[in-house]
Amino acid sequence: RLGLVPSGLADLVVTTNALNFAIEHLYDRSHKGRVLALFRHPVDRLASKFYYAQIATWERSYHPQWKEIDILDWAEHINHDKNQLVKTLARVGEFGKVTETDLTAAVKTVKLRFIVGLMNEMEESIHRFNVFMGVNESEENNKICMDQFFGHGTKKENSNPHPKVEEGSPAWQVLARDNEFDIRLYESIVEIFGEQTEIIEEYARSMAVWNGQE
Repeated sequence: RLGLVPSGLADLVVTTNALNFAIEHLYDRSHKGRVLALFRHPVDRLASKFYYAQIATWERSYHPQWKEIDILDWAEHINHDKNQLVKTLARVGEFGKVTETDLTAAVKTVKLRFIVGLMNEMEESIHRFNVFMGVNESEENNKICMDQFFGHGTKKENSNPHPKVEEGSPAWQVLARDNEFDIRLYESIVEIFGEQTEIIEEYARSMAVWNGQE
């Protein structure tokens, strides 16, 4: 109602799980946006969620009681986060059943609207976001920020160490079974990440010429 995006006051809108809200209430046909998003393998994401919720006293999702169970029990009996990414992108309700059509729609949306980043390619991903947003990584303040974030030689500030769920383990198999469509979407996203390499590099060269750096 306040016209944030049309006002031009905000260059960047940050959200974690309210993407559809932002699309519906902030943007319109005359004011479009591009999504910069970091993705990780669905099983890794859910494992991180399980362990993070045990210690995140500052979050509404804090669940200290999960310390008393193992991740297999949680995956089999408690976790309701199933194919959540496809549901979000294809506008499927929380308790809806995901179909092949929904997966196709989700992949298409990512290809058309997203600059893709991968958690296991974090530095390259943030570099791509910086290129797209015009952030000069050679400036001292930006270099300090990047060094603090990635923890070169030190503990990363954005990390929460936890046991890894090994591929093929019982817990991994349960989470993979319940998130089949999200895993297939993630595999497509990895391909898109590769496809966007040349696009980002060309954009960086164009911006350098535009700014008189070449």
